[in-house]
Amino acid sequence: MNRPMLESTRQMVTNHLSVSPLVLPMQRVLIATLIYLLTAAPSFAQSSFWRDSSGKPVPETESMKSKNDFAGSLLATTDENWQQKWDTPPETKPHFIRADIVPYGKKVYILIFFANPKLDENGKASVRCDLRMIAPTGKVSVEQKDAKCFAGPIQGNQYNLRLSAAMIAFSGDPGDPAGVWSAEVVLRDTVRNVELPLRTTFTLK
Repeated sequence: MNRPMLESTRQMVTNHLSVSPLVLPMQRVLIATLIYLLTAAPSFAQSSFWRDSSGKPVPETESMKSKNDFAGSLLATTDENWQQKWDTPPETKPHFIRADIVPYGKKVYILIFFANPKLDENGKASVRCDLRMIAPTGKVSVEQKDAKCFAGPIQGNQYNLRLSAAMIAFSGDPGDPAGVWSAEVVLRDTVRNVELPLRTTFTLK
């Protein structure tokens, strides 16, 4: 299947954390269970809010927001094969395991999703993001500013949920503090001039 791809850029690695722009397929409708804490079945409809499988609006959360018709969400997953699950035909519905309590040495992947970025006069979108991982002590363990999440034309339905090129991979080392770790992302539609501050957590134990 011919799908738009992002070009690879430099991978930044800091100890046990990495912020990685990857080559990923971008046109994909995400199944509901991925977004709403794996309990409901929301999808981004052609409006400014999230809806469940029956079309009813669902409350936004700190990890799932929209503003001025631009939407974004975060998911922390322990699936090692998350990319293989995503890189399948659009009619296939991937199921992801949401990270909750994570043992030391187990990798957690922070995936960033967006929908309906505005196009410029050349028909291209530009989505940037700032990424941070924060320890239970409040210390910022890794930070990257203005990473490229998406750049280029949008193929297919603009309301389809798309996977960002940037992501965070985390693995707790023995010296890392136990407790609640936070991933924070500011997702920015630069053409629309809209920002979505997103946050998700997991517990290292």
